[in-house]
Amino acid sequence: MKKHLVFVGGGHAHLTALLNLKNYVDLGHRVTLISSSDYHYYSGMGPGMLSGIYRPQEIRFHISKLAEDRGASFLKDSVERINPLQRTLSLKSGNTVEYDVVSFNTGSEVPSDTLHMTGENIFTVKPIINLLKARQYILKAVRQREMRIIVIGGGPAGVEIAGNVWRLLQDNKGKAEILFISGAKLLKNLPEKVGSLVRSSFHERDIRIIEGSHTKRMEKNLVVLDDGSEIPFDVAFIATGVRPASLFKDSGLATGEEGGLLVNSCLQSVDHPEIFGGGDCISLEGHPLA
Repeated sequence: MKKHLVFVGGGHAHLTALLNLKNYVDLGHRVTLISSSDYHYYSGMGPGMLSGIYRPQEIRFHISKLAEDRGASFLKDSVERINPLQRTLSLKSGNTVEYDVVSFNTGSEVPSDTLHMTGENIFTVKPIINLLKARQYILKAVRQREMRIIVIGGGPAGVEIAGNVWRLLQDNKGKAEILFISGAKLLKNLPEKVGSLVRSSFHERDIRIIEGSHTKRMEKNLVVLDDGSEIPFDVAFIATGVRPASLFKDSGLATGEEGGLLVNSCLQSVDHPEIFGGGDCISLEGHPLA
């Protein structure tokens, strides 16, 4: 009996399978790829796209074309709920997709619920397409006025964003103050020497570091810190760490501590072996993912 294989998300964990989709289709199986975008962006090159080192087309895969060229169907949509007993997926569009086997490679997201974020000028660093939107927003705004741009998050991702914002402004003759709100300490989980090198680099570029305070909440043009101070801004980037989306937990599936789909050594759900996962959206049973 022929099966329906569904891929949700076109990330790196799915790329090899997507490249070989014709093998499944030629055997008579039906294959569907579901993604909210026609493209998948490589996160490692995202900050470079922000600054202009890379063009968008240099860091993305055309996953809808990849799938359709190999005989699969592509649905530009997103999964809002998994119904494992019925083997169906409820989509944002209101449609339902049945499956025999489903695999998830939906990546991770920046948790923003605790910051009460609002405003079109606030950008989380994931999904990576947000960095392209931020670039376009900054280039348009900086032609009109001098800006204040803040980066929230004291880890490597925040450092990369701050540095590439500086380069974006330099290459386009824009004027802006860049503030880096690092929380308790800049790069607290890395050797002190690394932090010293970043501080020196930021000092040379007039990027101001604020340490010892965490962001309590955000409004359209204002960030409020836990020490009570308020900082107005024109653009904000949120790089406060990532976690899997709540899809698996909300669907009643077994998850790890961070909310990722709990899978065994074969990357199968420990509850439902017809459900697979890979990449940042999973938790490997007995082995925390780095």
